[in-house]
Amino acid sequence: MNDAALTVAQARHALKGFLREPRAFIFTVVMPLFLLVILNGIFRGKSSFFRLPVPFAVYYTPAIISYQIMLAGYSSLLITVTTERERGMLKRLRGTPMPSCVFLAGEIIRTVVVVAVTVVVLAAVGAGVYHVHIQAGTVAGLAVYTVAGTACMCALGLASTRVCVTTDAASAAGPFITLILGFISGVFIPAPVMPAWLLDVSKVFPLEHLARGLQRAFAVPGSTGITVTDLAVLVAWGAAGLAAALASFRWEPHDNW
Repeated sequence: MNDAALTVAQARHALKGFLREPRAFIFTVVMPLFLLVILNGIFRGKSSFFRLPVPFAVYYTPAIISYQIMLAGYSSLLITVTTERERGMLKRLRGTPMPSCVFLAGEIIRTVVVVAVTVVVLAAVGAGVYHVHIQAGTVAGLAVYTVAGTACMCALGLASTRVCVTTDAASAAGPFITLILGFISGVFIPAPVMPAWLLDVSKVFPLEHLARGLQRAFAVPGSTGITVTDLAVLVAWGAAGLAAALASFRWEPHDNW
């Protein structure tokens, strides 16, 4: 069996394991849907955004999509890889004929599949339940930002496995970082009511640019929402994460470092 076939088989195995783990499924798939329903239930009417009167449903649908991309791409991948490393699974895999990178490729493909499916579901719920209008430009922007955001978050998730040396540390850090960035990036609280200084701080991090780009694609008629600045920040963070992962990734449990 060649490497491509092994990667596909590993990705299928990883996806089956994900679907059989209730906590992972609820945390990664169900919770974003719950947040979308709750936030759209709390905030009604319209708010001024992009100098337009934007319904809150149009604001929160792409905001939660961006949060989901980080939740699955960063937090879930960080926890999964760290857990398998600390169990000794990665070290044992290196002693088998299967190339080591196949495991990571399988986990990344599993993450991409989960992100793609949940993004489609969230967009469908926004359109079908909350009457969010999705145009051709919206679809193009959604596709570009989903690809760029997922790549960025996966790279950062792999890089963070070097810092999160135990499963407990990864399980705490991944969701915590995602949650904090969600608050300061205007994912949960409408950006127009947030302090300007906090929004300025959030612009340093990739989630703000992912959320804002997606929101622009949904809110501005005829726009894809794609800007050079937003994509440049996502690419820069992704490249930094990839470089850090390549330089510092460890296959052995941290006790052996």
